[in-house]
Amino acid sequence: MSHAINLLSNLPVRCLDVLIDVPVQGGIETYGGKNVDVVQKLLDFMEKRIDKGINYKEGLTPVLSLMTESSRYHREIRRYLKAQVLPPLKDVKERPEIGGTVRNKLVRLMTHIDMAVKQGAAEFLFVLCKESVDNLLKYTGYGNAAGLLMARGLLAGGRGETQYSSDEDSDTEEYKSAKPFINPITGHIEHPMPNPMDEMTEEQKEYEAQKLVNMIDELSRKELIRPMGVRKDGTLAPLGEAIHACSSPPSSDSDSD
Repeated sequence: MSHAINLLSNLPVRCLDVLIDVPVQGGIETYGGKNVDVVQKLLDFMEKRIDKGINYKEGLTPVLSLMTESSRYHREIRRYLKAQVLPPLKDVKERPEIGGTVRNKLVRLMTHIDMAVKQGAAEFLFVLCKESVDNLLKYTGYGNAAGLLMARGLLAGGRGETQYSSDEDSDTEEYKSAKPFINPITGHIEHPMPNPMDEMTEEQKEYEAQKLVNMIDELSRKELIRPMGVRKDGTLAPLGEAIHACSSPPSSDSDSD
């Protein structure tokens, strides 16, 4: 299987429709009139490699890359993989990375220590979401997706550069009712926690706030941390620069008298 994946990876992207143009034989179901048996085998192979838990860089990233590129440029492949990997959300009580589904396994890889594995998993899910930041955050949570969004300059939202078909996914009624209560950072419904400041006096609150400011200032001066902000274009910048860029009026091309 690995040799077949390496061979397919060397084909021009426009030729990857061979994955779904295989003649249909007895017992094989079609998806939208296309034979998705090969695509399903790639997906099964990917999941087995994830479950194996070793040698991700050489054993997993090639199949992730192949499915990402074929999904990016072939609508039928993307739609089938989206249905298998990211079915409509119903239960959002658990974090996206917790569980045994393919989505859970891929989300866990989004914070993997190996950069190639992390980027490969994130890019695959991003393409399945038609490179929509909002859709990606719905399935992964902001915390898991932050690395990809920072690299793409999409921390402020938006879409990637690839153009996709206009077909839209519809949310389930369960997800619509739960959406207002979902923590966008973790991607799931969190149980309400008691506010530790409720029983504090105003003096205690002011003391704790000043203590926090002093701690952050000390870490900044020692260059152990560097406070950052998001520019209007979605990229990161030092906090002072980001605030100045967001507050500055747009420049005018016309000359003043």
